[in-house]
Amino acid sequence: MNGDFNTEQYLSLKVSCDFVFSEIDFVKIDRLCKKVDVVKKVYRSYTPDLSVKMSNEEIGRQPYRDLLELFLVAASSFEDYKFLNTALKLNDLLVEKKFLEEWEAQEVFQKLQCLAIRLMRKTVGHHL
Repeated sequence: MNGDFNTEQYLSLKVSCDFVFSEIDFVKIDRLCKKVDVVKKVYRSYTPDLSVKMSNEEIGRQPYRDLLELFLVAASSFEDYKFLNTALKLNDLLVEKKFLEEWEAQEVFQKLQCLAIRLMRKTVGHHL
């Protein structure tokens, strides 16, 4: 597993540094989006470029919750609709997996709605 991308370590690092992003993070987050959008599962480890899973074990409950927060912050920081869309999908997925309670998912959904409006105002104009 040397050199492999460890999803849980990456998420733990991002949480511990308050989701400060570097340029390479955009690529990593974009590739994690694909895991949620297409596979609907995120595994513990991948090849360094996140193209192939190196583990058959999914990440745990807290890392999934951290991933949701990562997508929320990344959508805002990078002003990226793809990250916003993936956060919406992951929010629903975490309710299905029983990793989020309905009320928690509703709170996240409200944050996502506010973020979507803010991004649209920047894109379309302030008359929204």
